[in-house]
Formats: sequence, structure tokens, C-alpha cells
Amino acid sequence: MKVIQNVRKIGVTGLFLFASWGLTTKSDAASHTKGTGVDKIELSSKTDNNKDPDIISFAKKFLGVKYKYGQTSPSNGFDCSGFVYYVFKEFGINLPRSSSGMGQVGKGIETADAQAGDIILFTGTNPAKRQIGHVGIVTSNSLNSGLEFIHASSGKAQAVTETKLEGSYQKRFMKIVRVL
Repeated sequence: MKVIQNVRKIGVTGLFLFASWGLTTKSDAASHTKGTGVDKIELSSKTDNNKDPDIISFAKKFLGVKYKYGQTSPSNGFDCSGFVYYVFKEFGINLPRSSSGMGQVGKGIETADAQAGDIILFTGTNPAKRQIGHVGIVTSNSLNSGLEFIHASSGKAQAVTETKLEGSYQKRFMKIVRVL
């Protein structure tokens, strides 16, 4: 029954992705290595506080990859939406390529309810223009440390980095959507 519940959570696209990797164990799925075959498929269950640790572990592999406008790969670099697009595509989830397009998918989530794997959207660098222009992936959200997200930053970092929702990002914050 637990496997059926998890198959419902990941959907047909996610099931196809697991099948295309071959039969995997929890550790294989987390590291995204092809399985050589095991006796049973074990899909990792997600808790409400840690919605999708696999997607976050995968995204964090790209910390430090340089920002490059219009790019969607670790070898060429990423822009903000290119990074989010690339990460979710690896999990069989097709998103629009632009940050504004990403703001049109999924279900709106209150900040307090945000979980790892949710998409966080911001204005561009001018917070006075209230239209989506930047995007990232929520990595954690707790009362102690607040909300943190991973994104390809064109700012000071000029790379994929993890950032707290504070300061200029708090001013630029638009919304959070859940696509998982």
C-alpha cells in the first residue's frame, strides 16, 4: 500500500523516470546513479517537513556553477529559470522555461507552509516592478532558521547559491508554488 501511495505522489511522469533509471534503491535514487537491478523497487517516502530531499540533494550538487544568462546546463552555466528548469526536468517534471511562466503553474502555497522542493518566485532586480523576474527552489523552512532557497544568482554570487529569504529577497518576494 505504501508503494501505491508513493506512486500517486510522484505521478505517472515520476514513475516513468524511475523506470528509465532501472530498478533503484533509495540510495541509488538519491544519488541518481543507474541501478543494476534489485529484487524490489523502493520509493522513498516524503514527510510533510521534508517534501523532497532527493530534488534538493540533486540541486545542491550545482552550488558554485557560474551564472550565465540564457543557459540551462552545468557545463555552460545557468540563469535562474534555467537552473530550476534543469533540476525539475531531471525528475521528469516539465516546467516552462521562463520564471514568469513558472509562476503560472502549480498550486500557490503560503510562506509558512512552504516545503523543500517548492518553487519560490521574486520580482526582477527592481522590486518596484511587481512582475516575476527571478526564481529558485525552497531548500528548507523552519521557525529557527527561516526559509532558505537555492537559485542561480546574477547578483554578487554570480553562481548557484543558497540564500535566506531576507533583505532584498524579502522585498522582492512574490509567491511560492508547489508542483510536486
